[in-house]
This record gives sequence, C-alpha cells and structure tokens, in this order.
Amino acid sequence: MAQLHTTFSLTLGHVDALETVVTLLRHHSHKHDDYYAYERGEFWHVGLGSQATLLIDSQGQTAVICAAGKREIRLVNGRSLADIAREFISQYSKPSGKIYGQAGFNYAAHIRGQAYNPGQWPLLSLMIPRSEVTIHRNYITVVGHDEYHIRELCYMLKATARVDTPRFLRDDMKQNTDDYKSTVARALLEIAEDQYTKVIVSRAVELKDEIDMPATLLWGRRGNTPARTFSFSHEGFEATGFSPELVMSLENRKVVTEPLAGTRSRIGTDFEVEQRRRELLSDSKEIVEHIISVKEAVQELSGLCQRGSVIIEDLMSVRERGSVQHLGSQVSGSLSPRKDGWDAFDVLFPAITASGIPKLSALSAIQRLEGQPRELYSGAILFLEGTEIFEATLVLRTVFQDQTRRWIQVGAGIIAQSNPDREMVETSEKLESIAPFLVAKDVNSML
Repeated sequence: MAQLHTTFSLTLGHVDALETVVTLLRHHSHKHDDYYAYERGEFWHVGLGSQATLLIDSQGQTAVICAAGKREIRLVNGRSLADIAREFISQYSKPSGKIYGQAGFNYAAHIRGQAYNPGQWPLLSLMIPRSEVTIHRNYITVVGHDEYHIRELCYMLKATARVDTPRFLRDDMKQNTDDYKSTVARALLEIAEDQYTKVIVSRAVELKDEIDMPATLLWGRRGNTPARTFSFSHEGFEATGFSPELVMSLENRKVVTEPLAGTRSRIGTDFEVEQRRRELLSDSKEIVEHIISVKEAVQELSGLCQRGSVIIEDLMSVRERGSVQHLGSQVSGSLSPRKDGWDAFDVLFPAITASGIPKLSALSAIQRLEGQPRELYSGAILFLEGTEIFEATLVLRTVFQDQTRRWIQVGAGIIAQSNPDREMVETSEKLESIAPFLVAKDVNSML
C-alpha cells in the first residue's frame, strides 16, 4: 500500500503531550507491539510497530533482518557493524524517514577488536517503524503505511488520557555497596600503576517486580530535567531512561558532543543545593575529572572534523538533571566531507564520561573490574532522520528489562584523587533520578 500522510492540529490546553505519548505506548504494549519514544527538544518522536528490524547478536556473529514478514540471518564475518547498518538503512528506509535503535556498551569493544564478555542484549539494533507520530505543543503529525492503523492512531490521539495512582517500587537501593567500594579501590591501584587516567566504575541494582515502562516514563519524566528522554520495547528488550547527556549529535554537518563529569545532589533546601553547586565548581577532583574529559573530547573530534573547526562552545557550566547537578561542556566541529554519522559514532562511542581515559585502556579495565556485562547501560539510544540527523543519547538514569532480569545501574568517574566512600555516595545521588519513579506492572498502574 502506498504511504499515507495525515497531518492535523490539536489544542493541548487540556491534554498533556507526555500523557499522549504514554497512552500510545501503553496501547502498543498491550498489543505486544514494538515501539520507540524519543523526546528531543520541543518534540516527541514515536515509532510504532516494526516495518523492518536489524539485530546484531551479543557476540557480533550474526545480523538478523526482519522485514515484510520474512526473517533472514546473515553472518557478520568480520564486516564493519556500521557498514551493515548503512546497508540496512539504504535498503529498507525511506529518504526522510526516522530510524530508532540502540547500541550496547560492548559495541565499542567489538568494533575496536577488544575481548569482551557478551551479555544477552544485542550489540546493535535498529527499527524502521510502521507508523511515525511526531508530537509538538501546537500540532501532531502521523505518517504510516497502513490506513487502518493511521485512523486508529488519530482516534487515540484525540482521546483524553487517564492517570491512576501507581504502585512505586520500594526495592533496596543499597545493594553491592561494599563490593562497589572495593572495586573503586582496585581501580585506584590500577590508576596508581599508570594503567589509565580515568575509569567509570558502575554498580547494578536488581529489581524484583516487572516494570510498567509507560507509567515509569510518565512519572520519571515529570520528576526529571533530562537532556533527552526515551522509552522502547523492541524484540523482547525494554528500557526507559532520562539521559543527562548526548554521546553525539550530527545535524547540518555539525557534530556535537557534551561531556558531563562532576556531580552533586540537588535534594534539599535551596540553600543546600546552592551550597553544593558552589562546592562542585570549586572541588579540585571534580574540576580535574571534567577538564581531562573535555580535552579528550576535543582530541576525538579533531580526528573527525575539518581542520580548525573544533571549538569548545560551553565550558564547565552547571547542568541540572533531576536529583543531581553536573559540570557540563559542549564541544563541536564541522564533520569532514568524506565522513558520516556512523564514522562519528564509532569514534565518539562510548562516551568518555561513561568509559574513561584513555578509552581503550578504560574499556579493558571495565571488563576486568565489573562482574557482569553492562548490556545497554552506558550504551546509546540512536535516533536518525534521513541523512540529515544522527543522534546518540547516552544511556544513563535508565531502567532495563528483559525476559529474565530487571535492573537499574549507576556509576562514577574514578581518577587518582577519588575516594571510594565519596564515589559510593555519588552513585546513590544518581539513583535518586530514577529509583523513586519505578512503577510496578499491575492493575493499579494502568493509564
């Protein structure tokens, strides 16, 4: 069937855009249909149903393509994962269409030829949606391949969402605290031996109940001020997150990366929060950690961009992100003419602030120091629109769920000046951006 395009205006005076997104996701989760939702600036982009899917397995051995009711398995055989992605997009995507996806943390080790412990989640997955919904405060655009589905979506978008009282999880968030401090101490010994300058060490908190992802999106977004928001259910893997930073953004050939390093809590009185802000801006450990991250970002972009185009647009400003505040910077440059978004992504991923410095040494250290694969934690959510926009959002402040496991995960940057007790406190501060908003999946969480 030829593609249909329907555009209509909707007054949002009595309808919350976030609730509209959540209503769409809940409807599709009840149908066990795949979806992605991605908040970017003033727009929510929602992809519903899979027109075509690419999955690279956790060991990087096979590429599975599902399209037009067929499932094809191809061997990777040493091919570049970026080339496989480019080929998939070229074959199945329309020129101006949106593509959603995820890159697991181990994607970075795989493309660099490093050994890694494979998990269960894919190294890379992409989804070309069956229907696209773009929600702005002044209008909604619906694009799709199925006339019935478009009419159904239009009807739903005109309905009023209903929000019931959720059942928030109250799981123990102090799991693995002693183990975490021991791991930080091990990292400090390796730093003292000059194995690397900085490494991000994380800890996972396992959850007992199944998570209601749409409801968690609703309450978590209301309680956070993220750089980007996302929620997806794709091929049995689910996540909802409130990301504090971008790995990279490419638009009109300008590539941007935004390292965040340095953290203090925002919980307490206005006076207490302001006091911590001043402390953050004067703490030598936090400043050193941030500046070496910015320096590394400049170096990575210099290898991607036109000569002389790399600049620091913003240096060490305080970014408020829900329950915490960070030191943040923005570094940008003009991408070289012969390079594309995948070239930039393969250099900039994973984020310096989620791996370490030097990146190769830090990646190896994380494999040694952490007891289990990170899966999607500190990986990236991908959002592509035609050939003009390529965005990779850092997966932090996120809840993860598959058929066997549910968890959240947080980390802290370790440098020579780090203290295990303080780094443990930092992980607890970051947990407050996601843990209070986790909703258990039961009848009380229906929207």
